[in-house]
Amino acid sequence: MKHLGKKVWVIPDGYIPSEGSMSIPGHECLCIVNTGDSDAKVKLTVFFEDREPIEGDYFVVKARRTIHAWLNKSDLIGGLVIPKEVPYSLVVESDKEIVVQLSRLDTRLGNMALLSVIGFPIE
Repeated sequence: MKHLGKKVWVIPDGYIPSEGSMSIPGHECLCIVNTGDSDAKVKLTVFFEDREPIEGDYFVVKARRTIHAWLNKSDLIGGLVIPKEVPYSLVVESDKEIVVQLSRLDTRLGNMALLSVIGFPIE
């Protein structure tokens, strides 16, 4: 199957909430699907309001697979450590076309609030 999607995606609204007090901890999750027949090398760059951007190492999304990587688990996203409760924006770059979605689960107030958005495709 051919690779569907784009190679560069932007997610302007990032914010990893604290874990909260419910059985499912609050988090943000980067969902990536690779529909093609070859692995995709993916790299993240995080932009902040008050500091320089940070970049992770490449991580792989295997061919014809999907990943759901919690953004507070650095081993899933190329060693990148994104601070909790700090607004940020995210650029996702890949050597193959992929599709990118971001989901946030906020459980800080004893309720579950879920936000899910498709990234903005660039190229």
